[in-house]
Amino acid sequence: MERRYLAKDANGVPVETPEQLFERVAANVAGAEALYNGDVEGWRDRFLALMERLDFLPNSPTLMNAGRELQQLSACFV
Repeated sequence: MERRYLAKDANGVPVETPEQLFERVAANVAGAEALYNGDVEGWRDRFLALMERLDFLPNSPTLMNAGRELQQLSACFV
């Protein structure tokens, strides 16, 4: 997880913990609810709980990029 998914500084040193990664991803994905006047906090909490229990993990691009500058959450393009 540290090598592939955690945010790193310019020297390649991780700047977040696995827990912070889950929080970053959950907050970013749940943020879409704001576009529809949805319950952002509630969905963030639900999504975070799923990831913490390892019941669900999103794809690699989402883990690496959600809430970061690139924001590329898709694995492929057609």
